[in-house]
Amino acid sequence: MIAVNTKSMFTYTTLSEYLIMALPYAEISQEVKLFKKEFFNRYGAYSGQNSCAHIRLVSFFQPEEREERILNAAQEVLAQINGFEVFLSGFGFNGVTRDVYLDVLNKQSLTDVYNLLRLRLFKELISLAFLNKDYEPEMSIARNLSALQFMDAIRDYEQVPYTNNFRITRLHILKRKAPFNTWESLTTLPFAKSEGELLGLY
Repeated sequence: MIAVNTKSMFTYTTLSEYLIMALPYAEISQEVKLFKKEFFNRYGAYSGQNSCAHIRLVSFFQPEEREERILNAAQEVLAQINGFEVFLSGFGFNGVTRDVYLDVLNKQSLTDVYNLLRLRLFKELISLAFLNKDYEPEMSIARNLSALQFMDAIRDYEQVPYTNNFRITRLHILKRKAPFNTWESLTTLPFAKSEGELLGLY
């Protein structure tokens, strides 16, 4: 019988989860924090109550040794895009997942960034299972509410006015390792500078 060294046949690696997102100004972050606190006081505990204000673009799992390659690929995409304003207006509700969020008026700007990232990351062999073609940008307030919490939230917030805006000039990359409990800031990737930014107008 021929002895086979199975250890040499497989390469074991550390798998990490990566999250690409946009962060708003501190003023908006504080307002979202207050909304989340109101939700907790009104409806009790819920998913996402401790997360910071952000707009998620994409998250995926990858071996750590591919990290630099993935970041370079994402930066290549963003280097072709100028910074832009994001306009928030009112509360939105997703009845399928029972989520509550601040709605984005100019969705197309973020959707365009997402689609470019999606195509580039797919070329880097990231599974389409992580890259939803039906992406809808939003700033999450609460996720996976119970049916009662969700109905109460619609009643209380459907007519509540909210408007604000912020400029995106970079995306933030977060990372977490198994057991995937805590996100850590990995890096930021800048967009191309617009003429106004080069002139110091932003």
